[in-house]
Amino acid sequence: MYAWHMSQVLDYPVWMCYVPRKLACGDGDANGGYIGSTIGGLAVTFVGQSLLKHLLTQGDSMVMARFATADEMGSFAFVSNYGSIPARVIFLPLEEASRAVFSKTAAAVASSQDSDKRMSADGGVWAEVRYASHVLSTLGKLQVLFGMILAVFGTLYSPVLASLACQGDTAVGQALAAYCLYLPLMGLNGFLEAFVHSVASKSQLLRSNVWMVGFTAVYMLAAVQALWRFGAGSAGIIVANMLNMALRIFYCKTFVSSWFARLDIAGPRVAALLPHSAVIVTCLGSAAVIVAASAVLDHLRDSITFQLSMLMLGGVLGVVVLGSIWLYEQPLVRSVRGLRAGKLQHLKAC
Repeated sequence: MYAWHMSQVLDYPVWMCYVPRKLACGDGDANGGYIGSTIGGLAVTFVGQSLLKHLLTQGDSMVMARFATADEMGSFAFVSNYGSIPARVIFLPLEEASRAVFSKTAAAVASSQDSDKRMSADGGVWAEVRYASHVLSTLGKLQVLFGMILAVFGTLYSPVLASLACQGDTAVGQALAAYCLYLPLMGLNGFLEAFVHSVASKSQLLRSNVWMVGFTAVYMLAAVQALWRFGAGSAGIIVANMLNMALRIFYCKTFVSSWFARLDIAGPRVAALLPHSAVIVTCLGSAAVIVAASAVLDHLRDSITFQLSMLMLGGVLGVVVLGSIWLYEQPLVRSVRGLRAGKLQHLKAC
């Protein structure tokens, strides 16, 4: 009704609003077509990225549909569906929030370069870039800590959880242990790719897509070998995914370092991502206690007593590890609080 009313007011046929028209010659980047060259180029780039992302996310399904057995597909589906919950609940909101920060940084740098300004030590552009570097460092360290916890508790407790959920299915336990190592790689890659896609130029995005296609080919080859030659099952597919994710992280890290180097600004350092030594010692000590307790209670392995005892021990050690993080990683705790509250400005004060 509103469209019909406005057509009467403007004396313009309402049906013309739904018919595409060629751009006028004076419309900026009109090229005689229905879509401007700038918008058309962006549309082609985004469609290509969407198709590539579909290939990257569905590559494991394609491989398993062709080469895996029904049991292997069931184990992988169970582990990936439940294991991806942290990625959807924790990683995705942080990734989207960081993408907004990185996009703002890219816009500030582009504006500075267009106006031939220099980024002085007290300039706003320099502050934006330094802020983006700090966000990357904070999220990277968070992923390293998360990975350490999963490496200790996730891998060692996967058989116990599998016995409770899947009646002692060893294939599910192995796949779950591998997925615990895969999750932090997935989170770290998400933040890095968010930065790359936010600040990269069109040519850099195209080059990145070419590399991603190559990494996907490596993944598919590794996955097929894991299934056919080594008989690794669903755990082998996850290990192949880890290889793919490690290659993507290496590429993104190289891009990030070169991007900050071009601006003569220190980017995130790998050494800064390492946790406090006390946290590392606590995690290693917890792993040793879990292994020792499992060996002592080995004669009760198939009983509910063993499972409950190990879970109680894991709960106590988990509190100890979290306590060490709280005591020795206070700067990171403040940063994460700011991220959870949706106030990325809190990172500037850390």
